[in-house]
Amino acid sequence: MARELNRREFLKVAALTSALASVGRRNCAQGDDAINIAIIGTGEHGRTLLSYLLKLPNADVEMLKLFLDLSPKEEATFRLPNLRVAALCDIYEPHLKRALDMVGQLVVTYDDYRRVLDDKNIHAVLVATPPNTHKQIVLEALQAGKHVWCEPPLALNLEDAKAIAKAGTQAKTVFQVGLQKRYNPTYVHSVKFMRTGVLGKVSLVHAQWHCKTSWRRPVRDEALERQVNWKLYRETSGGLLTEVALHQLDVARWYLGALPTSIMAWGSLVLWQDGREVPDTVHCLLEFPGGVRMTYHATLTNSFQASCEIFAGEFGTIYLSGATGVLFKEADAPSLGWEVYAQRHHLGRDEGYMLVASATKLLELGKEPGKEGIGERLENNEFVIALLQFAMALREGKRVTAGALQGLEATVLALKAVEALATGSPQTIKASDLQLG
Repeated sequence: MARELNRREFLKVAALTSALASVGRRNCAQGDDAINIAIIGTGEHGRTLLSYLLKLPNADVEMLKLFLDLSPKEEATFRLPNLRVAALCDIYEPHLKRALDMVGQLVVTYDDYRRVLDDKNIHAVLVATPPNTHKQIVLEALQAGKHVWCEPPLALNLEDAKAIAKAGTQAKTVFQVGLQKRYNPTYVHSVKFMRTGVLGKVSLVHAQWHCKTSWRRPVRDEALERQVNWKLYRETSGGLLTEVALHQLDVARWYLGALPTSIMAWGSLVLWQDGREVPDTVHCLLEFPGGVRMTYHATLTNSFQASCEIFAGEFGTIYLSGATGVLFKEADAPSLGWEVYAQRHHLGRDEGYMLVASATKLLELGKEPGKEGIGERLENNEFVIALLQFAMALREGKRVTAGALQGLEATVLALKAVEALATGSPQTIKASDLQLG
């Protein structure tokens, strides 16, 4: 375990890394093709992004090409981008130290995001701070000419979210929102498959997220309690609805190709009676056009069956969870022709067929889709793919999959759920909620 630095030692490291920044600037100016990235917010999620940035050089490039959904021309010219962690920023010193330990070498550290934006060596910033701080950081970052990745929700109120989305659409630099499920190769493959009509008429949707954890982090100084445990307080978080449900409600909106016409939500504090202000268990009911309803629940009290999304129709059901996608067919469903070759998957008493991203390309390479294309691996990880596509947008001008408008829609879904929970009344999404003016 790395030795913990005291404050004096930490400041010495920060001073030294600041001095080293000038070397990095000279390297960049001399034709270095590195994309220098700063992570603003090195809490739990910021460190998750950092971990994948650090793992990226170890990825199998040929496998990445399969899961990136590239055109033949793009495959022929693809090369792994040089994403360099050039700076870390956080106002909470222990988080910054943990991130610095992960990097394992000296990088520039800041305790003020404005100093990151002043650093001409930084090309892009990943904003992983609490959502109530996003507006100021993102707007100033775009004004400073930085490429921006912003974690959702964009903000905790509609006005700020629309301001960020508007700035993102008008920016001359890249603006991407961390809706990583939209980059998940299994989800990307399955939504295309669903749109061929394989399910027939969709009748219902269900999603869940179960994880037994308190979300509470230990704090040495009680004065920093709300800063460190921001997820637990209404001023800085919508709790499970904005931190978790947002992503899965966005999957439903994406797959169904429509926004819900009504959102209802309920919540309760069942297990973690520790002074928090947000529920540890939530339920939602969403109505979509055509009479389709979605049920949703998330809890911090139990881990059974983890997380999934389910789309059920007259001819079958698509089950999604992480890197796993499965089609369960109804007895009267028409034959698709490929079932005999497909890897089988059992869920309870039901047997289905694995939906494998890039199965055809895997076969062309002499690989077995049932072995190479299923299961979690670095090359099909949704964070890895999202980070790579962010880099490709910077380097090649490719359009991002999850941009400002997708980020706004996902944020509005979550905020409407928060409002429904608070008021006890169904909420609707009005056209004006999504208009940027």
